[in-house]
Amino acid sequence: MLDSRLFRCYSPRFLLGVLLAAAGTAALAFVAPGLEKGSAPRFALAAAQAVLMAAVIGGSVLVIRGLDELQQRIHYEALALSFAATGALVTGHAFLEKAGLPPVSWGLWAWPLMVALWMAGLLIVRRRYQ
Repeated sequence: MLDSRLFRCYSPRFLLGVLLAAAGTAALAFVAPGLEKGSAPRFALAAAQAVLMAAVIGGSVLVIRGLDELQQRIHYEALALSFAATGALVTGHAFLEKAGLPPVSWGLWAWPLMVALWMAGLLIVRRRYQ
């Protein structure tokens, strides 16, 4: 019972929206290199990508707001774990980068990392309330 409510926010409608936003972001990323760097159209595509990602984030918040208090608490604790772990990983990599590790484009990888850590956090935190 707990699991079905916990993952209720990942309804087919929500997942379809996320997939459409991801496809739109990927399509814009495919088109952008064909445009001159610094040009207005390239900035417009980048802004459109940012708007799509903001919509996904905003949609996630709205969906979590619709959960009951326990489910919200579980999600928010998982998000806090994700936030802290992402910060530790990015900062740790910065120190290792200064030591000679190759750089990582965190602008591209931070969001997928946070989402993966959020999902891992959900699995960890939900065990506490079972």
